[in-house]
Amino acid sequence: MTRTTLTFWSGLRTIGGNIVEICHGDDRVIFDFGLVYDPKSSFLNKATISKKTYTADMLKLGAIPAIDEIYSSVDLEQMENVKPYDQGSSRNTAVYISHLHLDHIGAIDTIAEQIPVYMSEDSKKLYEAFCKTDQPFSREREVTGVTYQKEKHMGQIKITPFQTDHDVFGAMALLIETPDVTILYSGDIRMHGKHPEYNERMLAHLAQVDIDLLLIEGTAFRPEELKVKPLLQIESDIQKHVVELIATSEKLALFNLYHLNLDRIQQFIAAAKETSREIVFEVETAYIVDQLLPQEEIAVYDNERMNYETDWKQVLINKYPRVTNEQINKNPGNYLVQSSFQYVMNLLDISENTAVYLHSNGMPLGKFDPNYDRLLALLAHLDVEYHSLDVSGHATEEDILEIIAKIHPQLVIPWHSHYPELVVPKDPDQAVFLPKPKTVYYFNDGQLKEGETEQK
Repeated sequence: MTRTTLTFWSGLRTIGGNIVEICHGDDRVIFDFGLVYDPKSSFLNKATISKKTYTADMLKLGAIPAIDEIYSSVDLEQMENVKPYDQGSSRNTAVYISHLHLDHIGAIDTIAEQIPVYMSEDSKKLYEAFCKTDQPFSREREVTGVTYQKEKHMGQIKITPFQTDHDVFGAMALLIETPDVTILYSGDIRMHGKHPEYNERMLAHLAQVDIDLLLIEGTAFRPEELKVKPLLQIESDIQKHVVELIATSEKLALFNLYHLNLDRIQQFIAAAKETSREIVFEVETAYIVDQLLPQEEIAVYDNERMNYETDWKQVLINKYPRVTNEQINKNPGNYLVQSSFQYVMNLLDISENTAVYLHSNGMPLGKFDPNYDRLLALLAHLDVEYHSLDVSGHATEEDILEIIAKIHPQLVIPWHSHYPELVVPKDPDQAVFLPKPKTVYYFNDGQLKEGETEQK
């Protein structure tokens, strides 16, 4: 008898880097394909990447898993212990990406180009803009968009995507159905975002589905001594707090956000309108707004330190009003200006003691990133007032437990967490399983058991 198998390659005790392989016979689905986010231990950067050896380098560093038949033979010339992708093989493989955060998508440039990579249609639109503005991958690759709640088949495996709310546009959960097991992968999810109705719609649909395995994120679970109560609880708090901070101020307002979060961008645009300030974006974010939120009225930051030589940047700076440092320093209270860390030296062009800095989940994300202290030191040196306006992209402990209770699977597998053992469902009879990495499991009698594909 052919059984469905699962192999958890990474992401069991990390934030991100989630990769699981689901096989039924010759049919295989893998999701996601990102990198563990840890800036302290990142050995590779754009300056040191060799496109020729990139995949092999990542395998040697342990940054991507040694999965057979997913990397091209050209990329594995130095790696005899990993079987390369073979177009003549009977195995059918597809990779699904739940959302565009690099801890879930950051390694797709290592996948053989013949293997299809799927993401939501919304994510595909954002991916295309992201590749142009940030160039986050060693090489670009084609991706295919899928429609929410429209099933696709990889042989005997059926995949149905569901739109979810996360702090990036286009996020989705995945329902995976095989002849012998039904699996739900939550992706990254939250109930306190701008669109909780996405999640509620999914949960209403799944109320009619018997879920065997629930793979759910557990980011928020941590020991009591490590918990910090955030200033802001829900996404809609952002606009209100920005307005409170800058409405009566004559200082320049600077902001730092993650520009794949379209909801956050719109919050700042709305705050600018409410306070009668002109919002000014760096050219990369302006391009994303132009492509995904074309109805918005914005201006582009014109600073001599920034490079505008590429064609798309030239088109953009000629399409929208430009705002210069001279204009900003003359009337600082008239503007709300983007100030991302990659352009941190632009702060030197601002007149002294004339600015507040609103840090809203932009890079660097926190104390675990060495650049965070560098940013705070520079702001202090320039006498720029700092405010943290973060709202988490991850569901609270209470909301995760409520989702588990509503889905009521046979078995819960918490991952995307440093402390998955702290995920304790409300129902004392709800089974939880913490799998071992790089181990093949099959599902039987409500349990995951170690074993191979063919069971006699």
